Amino acid sequence: MKRFILKDRKLSIISKVMMIIIWIMLSRVIDNEVILPTIKSTMISLIHIIKEPSFLKIVEYSLLRSLIGFLISLSLAVLMGILSSLSKVVYNLMLPILNFLSSVPTMAIIILALIWLDNEFAPMFVGFIMVFPMLYETVLKGILNVDKNIIDMAEIYKVDKIAIIKDIYLPSIFLNLGLVFTSALGINLKMVIAGEALSQPKYAIGSSLQLQKIYLNTSGVFAWIIIILLIAKIFEYMMKGIKYLLGINRWK
Repeated sequence: MKRFILKDRKLSIISKVMMIIIWIMLSRVIDNEVILPTIKSTMISLIHIIKEPSFLKIVEYSLLRSLIGFLISLSLAVLMGILSSLSKVVYNLMLPILNFLSSVPTMAIIILALIWLDNEFAPMFVGFIMVFPMLYETVLKGILNVDKNIIDMAEIYKVDKIAIIKDIYLPSIFLNLGLVFTSALGINLKMVIAGEALSQPKYAIGSSLQLQKIYLNTSGVFAWIIIILLIAKIFEYMMKGIKYLLGINRWK
């Protein structure tokens, strides 16, 4: 197993090195900073952005919007997932809602959010709408996939219902959520930033990206992309740490 993990890491490093080499080659061939900036100009822009007094506030506000939207989405997904597993009426009512949310284009949701909400709250709404279907279906799947024979056995031996929920249903829900948490957080962050780019709140990564685009500062756009990728990577490591602390991997 360790050999396969090391092999995967080597391939990942090789892939990243190849991407950098292609970037260097293309930037030299194109020789136009507006179309494709060099690594050097991107790093200069990155340092400049990080040194700005408002940098931490920009990142903080974007992460806060992303986190609030995600937590609301997760809470509602858990609630509606449990209700749908208990009631056929709720389950059938949720089907057209999920189909609607899954079918509507992202841009349409962002535009509606801008019409309905303040520019500070619109990005949160966009993030919430985009990850709710994924989290809801994951919670519902975690409940419905519990082996009925185990539940029947627990009832025969008169196991307390709280113990059934705590030791059977909750591990199944958390295990399923653990599989999509990182991707859901990443999607939520991207959608929040997309919402910010159009709603233009004062402190926001999306607003900063839009500003760089207006000034045709492509190296600044690339610099913000690097920052976003680093944030996503930090999220990934945080989720691995939380999984380890909660012992979710032991439930597999």
